[in-house]
Amino acid sequence: MALTPKMLREPRAHAVVVVDVLRATSSLIAMFDQGLLRAIVSDRIQEARHLAIRNFSLLCGEVKSLPAPGFDFGNSPADFAASDFRGKSAVLFTTNGTRAIVAAADSPVAAVGSLLNRRAVAARIVEEAGRRKLDVAVVCAGAERGAAFSLEDTAAAGAIIEAARELDPALAMTDEAWAAYHLWRFYQGDAMCSFRQSAHGRALLGLGFERDLRFAARLDVSETVPLLYAEGDAKVLRAKPKRKTTAMPA
Repeated sequence: MALTPKMLREPRAHAVVVVDVLRATSSLIAMFDQGLLRAIVSDRIQEARHLAIRNFSLLCGEVKSLPAPGFDFGNSPADFAASDFRGKSAVLFTTNGTRAIVAAADSPVAAVGSLLNRRAVAARIVEEAGRRKLDVAVVCAGAERGAAFSLEDTAAAGAIIEAARELDPALAMTDEAWAAYHLWRFYQGDAMCSFRQSAHGRALLGLGFERDLRFAARLDVSETVPLLYAEGDAKVLRAKPKRKTTAMPA
């Protein structure tokens, strides 16, 4: 368990789940559930622009939580869930999430996790770790470009850890993993409460993104597990969606 990307020790020894629940990893799950073929992730905005042109891809993401000029989409999972991405390619750049995904590229296997695919990603990463004889690590994207602790990411990581422990009670737990697990249990499954108490969640609410928070707070509604691949000089996520539902709650 790593509370920020830089806290992951020995990435090559771990099967990794990257979590940026508000909003990058939730957005990626929503896009793949709507038929996205691939997502190219970038940690630099100019690189993202060039990758989108070179790969005939939609340009998606945010700067300071808002869509950047010239982007086709922002970073709204609720908006993505209402769009059709069948057969399409997208490039995603975000302040924290894509930086964390790119940072996980040295791991033998790296998956994208959120509350939406909590059980599915836990099952996949436990399976991959067992098959490859690796340890499991859940990595929080964090805040301030990955330099600071994030309440909502840590709680979401705790939810994934809870699911992983149900699958394999013998998983060794670090102090950070126990802290995330108990934080999630403190909220008793109420992700919206953690979002409303977090600094980033409050900022997004102030910008009018409550629909995104409510979308991202749903548990176990997707079986999609995007995995990270190196394709040339690009970091690419691919998945085979097995959608349960993308409908927003009433």
